[in-house]
Amino acid sequence: MLPPREVRDEHGPWRVRRAWPSSSGCDLEVVHADGRLRAGRLRNGEVELLPGGRDKHLPALSRAWASGTTVSWRRGRRVVLRAHDGSGYLKVVRSESIAAISRAHVRAEAFRGGFVTPDVTLADPAGCVHLSRVAGRTLHDLGADPGTPNAVVHAAWAGWARGWERVLAAPVAADAAPHTAADEAEVLLRWRDHALRAGVASAVAVAFDRAADALVTGVGDASTPAHRDLHDKQVLWDGRRAGLIDLDTAACAEPALDLANLRAHVAWRQGQGRLSAPRALAALSAIDGVATRAHVDSERIAAYEASTRLRLGAVYLFRPAWHDRAARWLTRCAAQTSR
Repeated sequence: MLPPREVRDEHGPWRVRRAWPSSSGCDLEVVHADGRLRAGRLRNGEVELLPGGRDKHLPALSRAWASGTTVSWRRGRRVVLRAHDGSGYLKVVRSESIAAISRAHVRAEAFRGGFVTPDVTLADPAGCVHLSRVAGRTLHDLGADPGTPNAVVHAAWAGWARGWERVLAAPVAADAAPHTAADEAEVLLRWRDHALRAGVASAVAVAFDRAADALVTGVGDASTPAHRDLHDKQVLWDGRRAGLIDLDTAACAEPALDLANLRAHVAWRQGQGRLSAPRALAALSAIDGVATRAHVDSERIAAYEASTRLRLGAVYLFRPAWHDRAARWLTRCAAQTSR
């Protein structure tokens, strides 16, 4: 079931910004005209919005609510608030996730040689993690801003490249969990099933199967530190050094994984109209330069990129503002994989 573009309650209309498919509908993230953000769900055709500061699966939210501005909220999973005093962010999660998040940030030591990363300043066992602020603007925001000179955008990507080369050369943490090609294929096929329920053609579903097969053929070693969700909103630039955020999924994987994920996002941003062709070309050049200097297998990058492009398309099917573009994107991806 696809989400509507807008839902209403006693406070008026709320624009559906993001949605995640679930077994009986979708989880929703909605925004009011005044900027307030809420979560909710669409289940069996009925919409339910959660009250501000309340999520029964995230009891720590009620205490943290007044201390920051909500910047993201997925019902029952995670809420991120920007602290009012500007010191950092509060991440509210299920209490059983706190230990895993803390361990992930410890394992992220490999990223600190190349990037400024957030510190965990407090981990409340009840379900709230306090993270220090990382300065700068994201690669996404810099690239989408026509008022930012191209030279600044190029410098930011060069800063990311320098940092990422250090990451690829760093030792993997002894307790880093491997994220294998088979794991990635499993994620891809879950999104194939979501896309099918959203009404994509069978030819598109076949493309997901082909991409999954390519991932598990000619597999490389899961031998380098991996972010696992590397994209242009996770990297910041302060004019001097790059920062890297959202390290909860830090693991070890093939070096092609993160490079391909970033490559696919650059292509999608250009398709969204948020990255001009010259800026996209500069970004891809930075990524490919890292791949060349680090001797990353180009065929593995191609396999992971084909997978990521399909997964991205499926994710954006559930974002009303981008549904139509995502559907066209998936059709083109399917045509490319059939050649």
